Amino acid sequence: SLNFKVILFGFIFTFFSCFGQSFFIGLFNPSIRSELNIGHGQFGTVFASATLCSSIALIWFGKKIDEFRLYHYTFAVIILLFISAFFFSKINNIYSLFIGLFLLRLSGQGLMTHASSTVISRYFDKSRGKALSSVWFGLSCAEFVMPVLITFFLSLYSWRLLWQNISVVIIIFLPVLIFLTIKNINFESREKRKEKDSQVRKERKIKNWTRKEVLFDFKFYIITLTMQVMPMIATGTFVYQSYITESKSWGNFIFAQAFMAYSIVTLITLLATGVLIDKFSSRKIIPYMNIPLILALVVLSFFKHPYAAYVFLGLLGASNSLGV
Repeated sequence: SLNFKVILFGFIFTFFSCFGQSFFIGLFNPSIRSELNIGHGQFGTVFASATLCSSIALIWFGKKIDEFRLYHYTFAVIILLFISAFFFSKINNIYSLFIGLFLLRLSGQGLMTHASSTVISRYFDKSRGKALSSVWFGLSCAEFVMPVLITFFLSLYSWRLLWQNISVVIIIFLPVLIFLTIKNINFESREKRKEKDSQVRKERKIKNWTRKEVLFDFKFYIITLTMQVMPMIATGTFVYQSYITESKSWGNFIFAQAFMAYSIVTLITLLATGVLIDKFSSRKIIPYMNIPLILALVVLSFFKHPYAAYVFLGLLGASNSLGV
């Protein structure tokens, strides 16, 4: 059915967004720093700067999804992700590292997840919460599989070769995906509804906010600050995962394996959150989203046993899925 195709598109796009996610790029941190002869601080500064610039660029590139046919927009995003991955395999100094990270963060972490979430949010109405939970399961799968897989491959092949192969997979697989799933849909498409017309009319009376109204509403900034704590701390953790591993005297595979706990807890919490959002609305969930994060930071600060990595990332995953 069309519903399944849309969810499949969102799932795969969210999965492939991992190539621009901090947890994935952080896996290559030691290899890149060693080859470019830069320190943790320099890498973190370049990463933060590239992420900030990509966020600003996303404001412009993201809104273009309203102006072009969905199939053409997503194809352009795929091409940009392909170019980004291939370019990243060729970086040879701190300046090209900045450009490579900028492109990866914009195309992967930014536009891939933006396209996926936008399509799902506009297409689904009544079951939007469960649909979004299903789609974000794609990123959970990537977080479950990729850390151990990439850590293993890095022990056999160069990091440049891995990025070249990633670019090949992107350009071969993703165009086929969008052709088979969303080629004929647009933003006027909607899931089939069974509610009475009066209920549909009632839901259509929900206010649509303009950008100016949002920016001048103080509640926007309170909610934004609440929701930014988790991604800020998670990004720092993922980018500096090699430093954390070294300081805790954990083996190379401990943190990578602990991502499985992160993924599993994220999935479980996502499934529960999807149902809760459909029943109570996301507004009721937000006040509780950072409680697991606080507990995670306590574990990371006071415990050095390898099992602490599993507990830490598991709690981090709970907060992450509550914020989705």
